[in-house]
Amino acid sequence: MTLRTSGLLAASTALALFSIVPAFAEDSCPAYPTAKMAKIESTALEKEFGVVPVPKKELHFAYMTKTLINEFWQDVAAGAKAEAAKYKISVDVQAAKDESSMIEQLNLAQTVLSQKPDALLLSPQSDSNLAPVIEAARAANIPTIIIDDARSEGASGAKAAAFLHQTYADGGKVAQIEAAAGSPNARLRIQGFKEELKKYSNLELVASQPGNWDRLTALNATSNILRQTPDLAGIYANNDGMALGVVEAVTSGSSLEKVAVVGTDGIREAKKSVGAGEMRATVAEFPFEEGQLGVQMALRLLGCQAIPRWILSPQAVITKDNVKDFPDPNTN
Repeated sequence: MTLRTSGLLAASTALALFSIVPAFAEDSCPAYPTAKMAKIESTALEKEFGVVPVPKKELHFAYMTKTLINEFWQDVAAGAKAEAAKYKISVDVQAAKDESSMIEQLNLAQTVLSQKPDALLLSPQSDSNLAPVIEAARAANIPTIIIDDARSEGASGAKAAAFLHQTYADGGKVAQIEAAAGSPNARLRIQGFKEELKKYSNLELVASQPGNWDRLTALNATSNILRQTPDLAGIYANNDGMALGVVEAVTSGSSLEKVAVVGTDGIREAKKSVGAGEMRATVAEFPFEEGQLGVQMALRLLGCQAIPRWILSPQAVITKDNVKDFPDPNTN
């Protein structure tokens, strides 16, 4: 994952940070800390900056996510709440009805910001739909963390393409089900998949059709592709929800033994499908841990730590062989 702050971000996926104000540090913090590096792996944070600072007063955070109908964002929210609870921090989670409701997400985020949280966590639906909120938070010196900012230069898509190459060393025809236009995650996953495929001349991309983050749309798109290309070898969907729709289409129109389905996110339902031998793999981004990391970065900023703008979190390709090594988080 990548986290970014209006001053911070993370890589395999990314997290970004924006501006900070001291909530419990002894000394005042600079509005925009100057870090020694542009980015850092999440696993290196404690060695570089020490433990996460403990707040000296009660804090209230807010998390504006994309939607709560997707397991991925449910788990990000659960991770944020679980981590915040360790510090007795309350977290208000708000979400749009689906991942295409950009105006609704903006309106909700503006309402959340008006309540002046001590830190604001955001997962915008597009590059720009929450820009007014980010600018207002910066002006108000409210630390702002962007969770899952997709600054990994298409890592998920590239890993999916590499997996299909390993699966079909002799080559074959492959397709892609794209996420919604305008989403930075979609754009980079699409690009990463296509760029990585160029390295393997025996893999032919025969179709790349929109699925718009929607399971049924992905199912229908896949059915069309299979009718046109009955000898298809593999399909990469830009997220697991769509990949599960792809599995349904492949089951109806072909065979999962013949067509390898790969997704991205590592949601619980996808891991179950992988374990059952349906989806062949998912490029996991560990959403629960992303939520935890977002809260930790807010506390580090509030503690006046000069965190790099980009925080890079791990990814893993989960297959039937290793799925047991990636248990579901406790989201209760």
